Parts: sequence; C-alpha cells; structure tokens
Amino acid sequence: MEIDRLRDADNPPAAMEANRATADKITLDTDTDTDTGTDEHGDGDRAAACIEYRAIVDATYQAVARERWENAKPAFSAEWAEHKRQHPAPADVSPAIDEPARRQVEAGCTSIRETEETTVTPAMHRIESADPDRQLTGLEHRRKGEDRIMEKVARQLASQPDLTPDDALASVKDAIRYTFQYTEDRYTEGVESDVDRLKAAGFEQVELRNSWEHEEYKGINSRWRVPENGQLFEVQFHTGISFEAKQLTHPAYERLRNPLTPKGERDELRDFQRQVCTYIPIPPDATNTPDYM
Repeated sequence: MEIDRLRDADNPPAAMEANRATADKITLDTDTDTDTGTDEHGDGDRAAACIEYRAIVDATYQAVARERWENAKPAFSAEWAEHKRQHPAPADVSPAIDEPARRQVEAGCTSIRETEETTVTPAMHRIESADPDRQLTGLEHRRKGEDRIMEKVARQLASQPDLTPDDALASVKDAIRYTFQYTEDRYTEGVESDVDRLKAAGFEQVELRNSWEHEEYKGINSRWRVPENGQLFEVQFHTGISFEAKQLTHPAYERLRNPLTPKGERDELRDFQRQVCTYIPIPPDATNTPDYM
C-alpha cells in the first residue's frame, strides 16, 4: 500500500519556505537600514511590521503542516496495518537469564526506580515549570518496564558473555526517558534553553544527536548522567508532529532492531519510516544544533 504524495503546493516544507525566506530578508534589510541611527523612513515601524509578518508566516506554516499531517495519518495507519497482515511479527524468544543474574537485575531496577522518583522526575518537573510554552509529553512512559529491561540485559549477556549483569544493565541507556515537545517556531530556542537548564540542574551531558536531517527519524535525542550514582537517562526533543510520527513508526523501528526480521521486510520498514518523515516540517535552524559525543 502506497501513501499518495501531495502536490508541492500542498507541501509546507516547499510551499511555505519561500514566505519564511521573505520574512528573513525583510529582517536583514531592516537591520541594515536601522544601522544609520535614524528613523526618518519609518524603520521602527518597518521592523515591527516584519516581526508581525514573521509571526503570521510561522503560524500559517504550522497550521498547514498540522492539517497535512492529520490528513496523512489515517493512510499511514492503514499502511502499517496492511504491513502487519502481510508480515506477521517474527518470533522473538529472549535468551535465558540465570537466577543469580536475574536477582542482580531486579535489584538494579529497584535502584533505577528510586533514582527516577526521587531525583530525575522532580528535577524535570522543575525544568518544565521554567517555560510554560512547551511541555513534557508521554510522561507515563518515563521508566522502561522491568520485563523489557530484563530482555535487553539477557540479550547483552548472551552476545557478550564476559559482561557482568550490572554492566549489561548499565548499557540500557533509556531505562529512564523523557520528551520535551515544542511548537515549530520555538523549537530551536527551546532546546538550547532546556539543555542549559539540565546542566544547571547538575546533570552531566553524555551525548546529543541531532537527527533532523535523517531520512527515517526527525528529532534530537540526548543522554544525561546523575552524578550521585552514575544513572543514565534519555531526553528527547520533539515538535508535536515529530513526536506523533515517532510514536507511529516505533513498531517499525522495533522490527528493524530484531535480527530475525528478513531483509526484504527491512527495506519496506525503512521506506515506511522515510514516507512518514516527509510529513514532518523541520523547525527553523533546527539542523544547526551541534551533536555532542
């Protein structure tokens, strides 16, 4: 099943970018004029008009992008349902984990839960309260389930027998995870501010990966460390549409991670992710946020 491609005139990344470029040009021209220190040609009014115009452009861009995305979602959902009908999920039997290792992992999961509840989530709520124009979303999924953690640890131990259970557990970098969601026009500024807030809260930045230019995933993912005990947690930065797209394509991503998924299906899964990503508008300057490794 194939998603109908909308005409370029209906595509916000193509049709609206010209207006954004026009607004930026007016801003640059105004900045040049106002360097004279005079306002005899109405430069102050012109600057105010440019700001108002840019706000209208951004609001229109977001509204059109949202409408386009909402119109496409039913077809994407139908395509995924058809894919599952044609390609039943492969059996995924987790490796066995012995009882001593299981007890170690269970104790580690208790520590993870305590760190999340007493340290990380309270800090994330404080950070959220600093800016009412964006929000934490998907907070109910902030901690990975113990069964899923056990599965990941079992696979790590099976593939790397020299690892200890504690080392394998430490490799699960998204046992605690959060998502900040922004509007497109405030995304880049918001991400920069929240990265600074996370640092100010005392967390150590471990990694930041900017995937806005990636064909199969759009967004920014980061990892942080709690200094007191070394616990890692993940923070993702999304727009409303990029977050919904991530949720929609997550089952495809999980199948791609499964080594039992055949190559032919992998090609279809990647194509599905690419199709979805074409409906995600890239926020202004989002690609300029540098990676941190």
